[in-house]
Amino acid sequence: NEKKFLDYNDVLIIPKVSDKPLARKDININIDTGYVPIVISNMLSTGTYKIADLMSKEQVLTFIHKEYSAEEHIQNLKKIRFPEFVGITSGIQSWDIEKTIDVYSQIPVGFINVDIANVYANMEGMVKTIKTYRDAFPDAKIVAGNICSPEPVRDLIGAGANIIKIGVGPGAACKTRSEVGVGVPQFSAVQSVVDCAKLFGAMTIADGGCVNSGDVCKAIGAGADIVMIAGMVSHSEECDNVIEVDGKKYINFYGLGSNAQYKKFTPQEVEYRPNEGRDLLIPVKGSIFEVINQIKGALRSVCTYVGIDDISKLKKHVEFVEVNNTINKSLEKYER
Repeated sequence: NEKKFLDYNDVLIIPKVSDKPLARKDININIDTGYVPIVISNMLSTGTYKIADLMSKEQVLTFIHKEYSAEEHIQNLKKIRFPEFVGITSGIQSWDIEKTIDVYSQIPVGFINVDIANVYANMEGMVKTIKTYRDAFPDAKIVAGNICSPEPVRDLIGAGANIIKIGVGPGAACKTRSEVGVGVPQFSAVQSVVDCAKLFGAMTIADGGCVNSGDVCKAIGAGADIVMIAGMVSHSEECDNVIEVDGKKYINFYGLGSNAQYKKFTPQEVEYRPNEGRDLLIPVKGSIFEVINQIKGALRSVCTYVGIDDISKLKKHVEFVEVNNTINKSLEKYER
């Protein structure tokens, strides 16, 4: 049979009867060294020192965006009380590598996030960069991405990556699928890459495509160790890039690879780059803590629905059903 590729909204989790009474308060949702399996994305509005400091108190990870200077990193990372919950982001250019080595040598944060727009087009550069960091910092947790198929996994892990980041085009601010026609539906991408990464003992991050907390549960059920979010918190009052229009506050949330980013940071070879990111004005509404608490509650709840007491057991106990209508939207227009 021809394989079907599915997205989060194509599946639901089937509930199972538990062999013991379970309440949400009984569920452990922390993994690895004690963090919640959520990471705030290295987008320019969300991957900031302010959010990293706030999220560290919630045991939630944050990957800082790569447009900060080494001096800014060193000055601000020192102020974050739990730096093990923070990752710094690097590209593969020489200046990215020099900056990251400089910063990590002084402040060994939790993760080095090697993140480029197209891993498939520059595997050589990714491998070289990861090897450089692995040689310099044998104990560092190195993240590599993004990919959406199993083929690159062996090379990335062989170079020294501990964690593979999954997702090409599913993000709320990404237009790669519409403008370039490339990608794999995120639920299936996660499943396929996870199965391969586990063979080599690597962890995975599902990056993009989560619209609500149920999608985060599905991503972890599909096998991801951690879920990266950006769009879900893009309206939060704690975000950067707040502007005022007609007396109302908005987040200028623009995608990596967007014209807005090109204008601000002037990357190389602009004439050859299509606009692959949205430039969005999102009304400021509520706090990032509301979103995080909703996700935490959902992670506890999904465990009770499938009869487990620890989020790390979800993949082994979850069963998905394919659907074509997941949510009743008949009264959605009345929601406040």
